[in-house]
Amino acid sequence: MKFWDREKEKKWLKHYLLTEPNAILFVYGPKSSGKTALLMKVVEELPKETFAYYWYDLREKFIVGYENVVELFFKEKGWLRSFLSSIKPKINLKVFELESGAIEDIRKKKLDPFEEMRKHLEEDRARGQIPVIVFDELQKLKDVYLNGGNQRPLVGELFNFFVRLTKVLHLSHVIVMTSDTFFIEKVYFDSTLENTSRYYLVDYFDDETAIDILISEGLSHNDAKKIVEIAGGVPWILRESVKDEDPVKLLDELYKQTRSKMIELMGSDEKYSEILRDLLNGKDLYGVKDAAVRELVEKEVLFMDPVNGEIRFHTRLHERAAKELLGVE
Repeated sequence: MKFWDREKEKKWLKHYLLTEPNAILFVYGPKSSGKTALLMKVVEELPKETFAYYWYDLREKFIVGYENVVELFFKEKGWLRSFLSSIKPKINLKVFELESGAIEDIRKKKLDPFEEMRKHLEEDRARGQIPVIVFDELQKLKDVYLNGGNQRPLVGELFNFFVRLTKVLHLSHVIVMTSDTFFIEKVYFDSTLENTSRYYLVDYFDDETAIDILISEGLSHNDAKKIVEIAGGVPWILRESVKDEDPVKLLDELYKQTRSKMIELMGSDEKYSEILRDLLNGKDLYGVKDAAVRELVEKEVLFMDPVNGEIRFHTRLHERAAKELLGVE
């Protein structure tokens, strides 16, 4: 299935990557909004030899401590050649390759990992390439500490390093993709990172675009309009609708699943119902100091955008279920 639309987003990101590194870029948005697919498309369309990409997808990584992080960042020399021999990468993929002894020294904290990474990035620059470090769901490292216990969180050290790479040395782009908006909020309001970061929202498709996409994939206008009215422009739902023999029936099943989860959730704490009712009645929830609001965001019933100060339903399915269960028109 072809890549859908996103011309405005692609143009912005391409322009950003072709300018001098000067800030950490956070690409954020609700779950399944297509952040990773978008960035992959952007880098595929840019000149391959212009950039050197260090790409870390943390979504499926088991990371509980510093040892795992060392294994994530550093590979023994020759590893990349062996890996690339079995695939045909569409981007100029790199890793931080070191001799096994150097990697062991990093594990034992005898060697500065950031210094070794910087050397590799400078070598890329010397070859005329722009390094780009990409982290998908970096927040998975937020509970990792350099010295164990509650000392020196790794994420804080990483961000200090990222600021040096981007704003100070202008050596490498650093892109952090995440759907964890509380992670974004913490960074956004961290005074030590003020004027060092940019934020770019990748949201669901608007209704008009979503309808056009479904029609272009062979659905009738009536079916496309009904699907979007029910579920909005969530890319994952649109793709499933295109693949299914009866997309309207599929959406009905997805709605029933969402409604069932909402019934269970609202039955577990009456505070949830109060908050959802407030939102449906137009109350601005951003800044409301209530743990239940945070819990609804973490449970992906609501989506919070800390940059524009908005809290809304995560999808149209969640909003529809809340209206039905609470009797709100």
